Amino acid sequence: MNQSKKYASKSGVAILAALFALPGMLAAQTMPQEVADHGYADSIYVNGKVVTMDDHGYNANVGHTYEGIAVKNGRIVALNTSAYIRTLAGPKTVVSDLEGMTMIPGLIDTHNHNFGSGVAAQMGVRSPDNGIQMNVTAGKDMESTRMVVEKAITDSVAKSKEGDWIHIGITPNAKEDISSNRIFSWIVRGELEPRERLNRLAPKNPVIVQQASRATMNDAGWEIARKFMPNFDEYAAAEISDVPEAVQRGIIAVGEQTALTWNVFYRNQSQRRLGEVVRRGWERLISQGITTFASRVHNPRIMDTVTYIRRELDMPIRFGALYEVHRKPEDPAFVRKFYGYSGNLTGVGDDTLWIHGVASELWDSSFPQSCLGPDLPAPAHIKMRELCPKPGVLYWDVLETALKAGWRLAGVHGLASDGVRRFTQLMDKVVKETNITAADIRALRPTVEHVEALGYVPDVMAKIKEYGIIINVNPPRLVREKEYIQDYGPKAEAFMMPVKKWLDNGFTVVGHFEGGAVGSTMNNLITREVNGRVVLPEERLDRVVVLKLFTTWAGQYMLKEKEIGTLELGKYADFTVLNKDFFSATTAQIPDIVPQLTVVGGVTRFLHQDLAKKWNKPAVGFQFPADATPWRARIEQGDN
Repeated sequence: MNQSKKYASKSGVAILAALFALPGMLAAQTMPQEVADHGYADSIYVNGKVVTMDDHGYNANVGHTYEGIAVKNGRIVALNTSAYIRTLAGPKTVVSDLEGMTMIPGLIDTHNHNFGSGVAAQMGVRSPDNGIQMNVTAGKDMESTRMVVEKAITDSVAKSKEGDWIHIGITPNAKEDISSNRIFSWIVRGELEPRERLNRLAPKNPVIVQQASRATMNDAGWEIARKFMPNFDEYAAAEISDVPEAVQRGIIAVGEQTALTWNVFYRNQSQRRLGEVVRRGWERLISQGITTFASRVHNPRIMDTVTYIRRELDMPIRFGALYEVHRKPEDPAFVRKFYGYSGNLTGVGDDTLWIHGVASELWDSSFPQSCLGPDLPAPAHIKMRELCPKPGVLYWDVLETALKAGWRLAGVHGLASDGVRRFTQLMDKVVKETNITAADIRALRPTVEHVEALGYVPDVMAKIKEYGIIINVNPPRLVREKEYIQDYGPKAEAFMMPVKKWLDNGFTVVGHFEGGAVGSTMNNLITREVNGRVVLPEERLDRVVVLKLFTTWAGQYMLKEKEIGTLELGKYADFTVLNKDFFSATTAQIPDIVPQLTVVGGVTRFLHQDLAKKWNKPAVGFQFPADATPWRARIEQGDN
């Protein structure tokens, strides 16, 4: 073969190769980069108003807004026009048309103790496990309430056999202006139904009389508790050390009540059943648009159940667990040192379940025990009930041990100014006694919770800033301003959640729902309307700022701001789709905005029955009953 033919042959082969390669080269040039990088999307959502909330500043800017979003392997791979997002769909991509609905990042509830109490009875898991459980309405004062409770007890004894539990809960009496906090104040010091009175009424039946996080119990109940928890008396005395003769009066707090539920009443329940109870409770959160939540885990068996769900069942939500397992009644000397023995587990876990600190409810507890100290004078009988921690008290010592061991302190109740001041004094003590610095503590991002009467006391706010404490506000607690003013006088109003002032002065603030309806909770800060009046109207917030408390900024609280809180490329596909546009709805409409779809990590965890019909798909997750009761009212009545 001559040279010219040889070259012609090679040239022909090259041309043929180029022709065969041309379709692939053209496809590569036209293929969207996202498909080249990740493959076709698993799911796309088009024709919507996708609000990213990716402006992290303290302003009314939502950031970017798009028409569509694409998801691959649980993460966001594209945000763009509907036309462009459609180019990322392959033959197996699930395409959802939002038809103009608004999508926002999944809501983050930074403080919500949801461990199945709303669904346990429906699944045959009762607390107590045998006997009578009932609620009665309070009377017009403590004495008339006592008569109502005691009649319920004597009637229950007559219907019960020896050894059956009798559990009486007390609900408020709005007609007589007897709130849950009034009832709580009677029980918290053992005045309403002390142990000795319960003994006379029911000597052979264990009895609990409860309002919220406090209760009293008779001898028969204490004997059962001791059987399963030998240190029950010593622990209860240490946990409720602020009340003289608390054990003698039969007072029990959250630690003892939770231990009775999980270690006594649930002792024969299988781990699988308990896991399913808790998981279904989480499905109710998801139906409200919540994709991540945090909670104190206040009993080891709850932690067992949570880890069982993560390991053996389908975990539908992200959960940042705050250790509070020191609330199980054990030897107080051991409890005080526990977090020094355990090692620092802050951050252990993955993006579905992780430990993000040590918490404490019993710091300044809840109203009427809020610790205002010298910041707001009141009559002696009001001040004596304030729960103001100090060294030597169980929960002070527990948190001091934990901080010295390097744990993050978060989920700590900081209802009022002096309670938070004392929290910072604990930090001062640790800095003084160890090589831990204020900068080290700031890096941990400690938090205080509820802050219903924190106000803006200069020395307290200076310390909050020094230690980088995140202020976690629960807006529905604004309703308590009426009782604070009744007890402390008109000056108390200035202490009622000045959130705008905190934000104006550069503090990190997030929000939590704690079981309240999502829309009405946010509206509390938008309108500041409670009890028929506007509380501190100058503290009203723009709705976008309020939404940032539960999305954009809440990721910082969870230690997961790089993964959740906004809709950005590479972050988890956690979002909710609303039936009304939050950004254009009237304030009157916001409380009734209902999620239609909630997606966690790209997986549909809730699909409202109305949207399911439109999309010709089965409904997914918990569905509120379709009756005339407003959605938010059902939550507030206890469906959550």
